[in-house]
Amino acid sequence: MPVDEDVALIAERSAMYETLTRLTPEQWDHPSLCSGWRNRDVASHVHLALTMSMPRLLIGLAMNKGDFNRFMATYARQFGDRPTSAILASWDEVKTSAAIPPTTKKVEVAVDSFVHHHDICVPLGKAVPSDPERLRWMADGMVAAKQQIGSGPRVKGLRLIATDIEWHYGTGPEIHGPAAALILAGCGRTALNDQLEGDGLVELARRS
Repeated sequence: MPVDEDVALIAERSAMYETLTRLTPEQWDHPSLCSGWRNRDVASHVHLALTMSMPRLLIGLAMNKGDFNRFMATYARQFGDRPTSAILASWDEVKTSAAIPPTTKKVEVAVDSFVHHHDICVPLGKAVPSDPERLRWMADGMVAAKQQIGSGPRVKGLRLIATDIEWHYGTGPEIHGPAAALILAGCGRTALNDQLEGDGLVELARRS
């Protein structure tokens, strides 16, 4: 049965919000997997795509010479400097919304939330909840994603085989492991690579 994409996206966003509400003051300021970003910066980055106004977006892009990644890094840190209560308040719109930015797909936005949720939780030793249906949906989305995520080209020519759910993709040198670890690796994160094995792992790590 196909996944209800609205329900699945909201579930991923809600799961991240629940994690944020349980962070201690020290954990909010803890370094994330994103180099140079605190957990509060990652939390701000995720909600900015939905809550930022178009004028602010256009001005920000112009100030950063059209470099979207540099623009988001700058604004994530600025918004991350706000009080924790203000960051959580910004999530009020996000946690129950299936809205997405223009030119994106819901599964891509869910994958982005899932990966950033790990960016916060992995350094803290926390687990990220999901379920087999959402994991399968996001794994399918990960191998097809091209533009912002870039995971499709990264896993091309490799065979990915999940060991915790029924899911596999592609042909070529194999990589076995939990679906979450495969999704993160496909998105360029190596933090869970110790859960993966196979001849294709070296090549995938080289592409990250």
